[in-house]
Amino acid sequence: MKKCFTIVVILAFIVTSAPAQALTNEEELKYGKEIYLEIARAIPINNDPYISFALNDIRLRLESKTTMPFPLVVTVIDSPEVNAFATPGGYVYIASGLIANCDNEEEVAGVMAHEFSHIKRRHIAKRAEKEKYFTATMVATLIAALLVGDAARGAVLALGMGGAQAAALKYSREDEEDADREGSALANEAGYGGLGTADFLRKLRAGGGDKLYPQYLLTHPYHESRIIALETTWKRQPPSKEVSLFPYIIARAKVVQNYKASGLVDDIWVKRYARNDKDPVAAYGASLYYAYKGNFEKALEIARSNPSPYRDLFLGEILILANRFPEAVEALKDVHEKVGRYYLARAYEGMGRNELAVATYTSLIPYASIYPDIYYRLGMVNGRAGDEGAGHMYLGFYYMSRGNYMLAKTNFEKAISRYGINSRQGAEIMRVLAAMEPKKK
Repeated sequence: MKKCFTIVVILAFIVTSAPAQALTNEEELKYGKEIYLEIARAIPINNDPYISFALNDIRLRLESKTTMPFPLVVTVIDSPEVNAFATPGGYVYIASGLIANCDNEEEVAGVMAHEFSHIKRRHIAKRAEKEKYFTATMVATLIAALLVGDAARGAVLALGMGGAQAAALKYSREDEEDADREGSALANEAGYGGLGTADFLRKLRAGGGDKLYPQYLLTHPYHESRIIALETTWKRQPPSKEVSLFPYIIARAKVVQNYKASGLVDDIWVKRYARNDKDPVAAYGASLYYAYKGNFEKALEIARSNPSPYRDLFLGEILILANRFPEAVEALKDVHEKVGRYYLARAYEGMGRNELAVATYTSLIPYASIYPDIYYRLGMVNGRAGDEGAGHMYLGFYYMSRGNYMLAKTNFEKAISRYGINSRQGAEIMRVLAAMEPKKK
């Protein structure tokens, strides 16, 4: 494994030798939001509906079994790096490369539970001063450097570390062990078992991931003692939650990552499918491979013969990619997964059946905060249907979620002009605009 599940000690840059004062909850929320907006503007956010919905389901399962100081916000960064980290205020970032390098949902849940525990135990807030040396923009820049490749990372590491930062690392390792204990218990309580993090760390050790950087530059040191402690604490047991869809999501992440890196010159799923055409995960990966290559007939041939219980879901997406929208509607009409409803809306949209598309997208609005493309598509399809007020309003919400407040403001103002300033919708949008003003500054 070439990549490493690491993060430069960002907190070390905002800790000085003076005694640290923990951020208040309000300060932590504000600082975390500022970092999030900077990251949203600087780093590509993963826009895959399968991944967004799946990780939100994991978040909900974990969050339901604990009490957090803040609402949790999980964002998937579109990066091949094998990385995950938390920032102040309840924000957790998972690189898509981490998902592609997992073997099962339990590993992803273990990593997420570990990061949630950093937030619950307020490890970050306890190490940051109220008068921060680094701004949110600078922290976001450091995070971006971690996720854009080795050359950029080298420039960040060249900044160096002083004695105070090295001293702070001791507590970082203690925090890691604390998060291991808390996170494994949380994952177990949520039905995933307590060994997901240990399995992932052991895989990274086997791949040499922890040897790529000196230990004093890591906030996730992979000491064998951490793995042994987890494996001593927990017995291996099958998850009590439904996890049957996640192997396909991992296959999807691998195909997409390979496509972005090399244009799908080669793919492991085609070879795996050739060895065993009864393997449903291999069939899904191979059908996606051919669909991305533009060979839709081969992709559909494999998808139709896939023995997976999710066959209709996968077939519907490929039919959409092939612009065969009526067939996609037929395949997806009885699919119950949220991602299936999203693709059903896409199929209606492709057919020009705007009312059905709006109704189906609208049913997914509760998930728009974790998958903002729902806002974007609602904006576009409402506009095409002639409801310009709703179209601009949803586009405003989309751009606001992406941190682009200028375009958000422009679309909100257009929505108010369409609805009328004295309308109920206009008044509600004006309240959103008023709440945006401090953020714009």
